[in-house]
Amino acid sequence: MAGFLEFVSGIVWGAPTIGLISAFGLYFTLKSGFFQITGLRDILRDIKAKFTRGKDGISPLSAFATALGGTVGIGSISGVGIALAEGGPGSVFWMWVIGFLGCMLKYAEINVAVRHRAREDGIFSGSAMHALKKSGKKITSFLFACSCLFTSFFTGCLTQSSAVAAELSRNGLPKAFCGAIIALLVFISIYKGKKTIAAISGVLVPAASAVYLTLTFFIIGVNFARLPHAFFSIFKSAFGLRQAGAGAAGWAFSKCVRVGVTRGIFSSEAGMGSSPMAHSSSEDATPHSQGGWGVLEIIVDTFVFSTLTALALLSAGFTDMGDMYMFSFGSAGNTLLPVLLAVFGFAAVISWCFYGETAIKFLFAKLHPIVLPIYKALVACFAFLGAMIAVGSAWDLADIANSLMMFPNLYLLFIKRKEICLCFGRKKR
Repeated sequence: MAGFLEFVSGIVWGAPTIGLISAFGLYFTLKSGFFQITGLRDILRDIKAKFTRGKDGISPLSAFATALGGTVGIGSISGVGIALAEGGPGSVFWMWVIGFLGCMLKYAEINVAVRHRAREDGIFSGSAMHALKKSGKKITSFLFACSCLFTSFFTGCLTQSSAVAAELSRNGLPKAFCGAIIALLVFISIYKGKKTIAAISGVLVPAASAVYLTLTFFIIGVNFARLPHAFFSIFKSAFGLRQAGAGAAGWAFSKCVRVGVTRGIFSSEAGMGSSPMAHSSSEDATPHSQGGWGVLEIIVDTFVFSTLTALALLSAGFTDMGDMYMFSFGSAGNTLLPVLLAVFGFAAVISWCFYGETAIKFLFAKLHPIVLPIYKALVACFAFLGAMIAVGSAWDLADIANSLMMFPNLYLLFIKRKEICLCFGRKKR
């Protein structure tokens, strides 16, 4: 089964898919005049002015933290280690490329979601499914909503729980016990719905991020002399400077690109249409300003967390996070990393529950009070099952699930491309 899942994942994330998502990112980058660079100062100024909360809604900061909880963490920590092990140091370069282009993909999908959002139960709800339905694409909107539910179980639950349980089991804890604890905590946190999820994410994600970045800077500082070599290996491996014409090198190069892109997409979720569900819930969001929050989300995830993780691993000479923490912090590393991964993984699971709840309310408008408790119970079950599944199979399932959301979302961006690009000329705030 593991071999089959890897085979399917390789086909789904072949050259056509990579080319498609890169083309979309490049299109919006060029149309915006490289807004992820030229507009960064405006984005930061707008963010500084919006640390407020609406009367009944969710603040931009909580929406940002919820979206960030679904991206930063397992993908930016364990995912980077897997990328280095499978695709070599060059995969980091291709994560940067897809991250740079992904900034404007994220802007575009959030822009559309906010523009077509509606208030539900006192909170704004917006997503690709809402925008597709309003555009008369009911079948595509239904497919996206179903894909979102499917992905919430696999990317949102199985992969996160699998990675957390793998690290906790290093300390001798049974995986079944880890899964049971994760499932219980998740169910308690998501029981009251979106506002509770956003509130928890708003506390957990910044706190865990501060601790993780401090430890990562320490590791890089200790191995600072090897930092130039780390950068050199990334660029050398990315382009296959030696033996570029050889068949084996060509295969390695293509795998380097595929692994870098898939891990980059998993980490940032650019092009999937997931985090716009959190961003569009912000009470005072506008399409342009909240799109800027999305750009910042990619910058934080890819160019801060993922890049620092990669540099720490390469400068220390590891591809496994657990080994690096054990080497750097001794026996304390066996506790530090599992705890951090547990917090990040937990934040990711409940963030995906936020997205799943949006899909449930979309698919079952009148029946969602009945369906939603069932969904939350299933989420807890998948969180438990994730602890028991092999890490490799969990990642392959997540990659397949991610693609199911990506294609209808990219279709939406295609039909709304002119509407999105108008914001760059008018600079609507």
